[in-house]
Amino acid sequence: VSRKLKKVLETRTDSPDLLASLGALSTFYEHNTPQARRNLKSSVEQRALAINRHFLDASLPAQKALDRVEGEVHALDDSWKKIEEALSSCSASTGDIISTTERLQQELEVITQRQEIVSCFLRDYQLSNEEIHALREEDIDEKFFKALLHVQEIHSNCKVLLRTHHQRAGLELMDMMSVYQEGAYERLCR
Repeated sequence: VSRKLKKVLETRTDSPDLLASLGALSTFYEHNTPQARRNLKSSVEQRALAINRHFLDASLPAQKALDRVEGEVHALDDSWKKIEEALSSCSASTGDIISTTERLQQELEVITQRQEIVSCFLRDYQLSNEEIHALREEDIDEKFFKALLHVQEIHSNCKVLLRTHHQRAGLELMDMMSVYQEGAYERLCR
């Protein structure tokens, strides 16, 4: 008992926390009776429960607002993931388009080179429709002689083909040019 009494006497009564506690206690503990002292713990607990209930009621709108914000954040996260997937898909399809475009450009270059080779071959080894027409049906004029000269050039070019692995093509073209040449000479002789 003396120890408890000593501890109570050593307690500082001018501390702000103690003064605030005593002030709060005096608002609901009005009479110092044995019944009031017995119910003090229960009264303090009920008061604490009431304060907690009031705090919960006051924080409920804030909790609802936080729940809405959380829902919006989740919706934004879902939207961001969808956008990321769409961009990833676009990136993949763009990569496919780019590789297809590059492949098609390479094919176009090969085809263009082949077209140039075919054009050169046709120019050097075949008569045009106008030249054939000049050799067979038109009057004997400058066009006729130009066409006949081209026949002779093609015939000479075919000799080059005979020296390569294109001998069959060279022979066929020489035969064809010989037919045109003989027809042209027959027209000249008439």
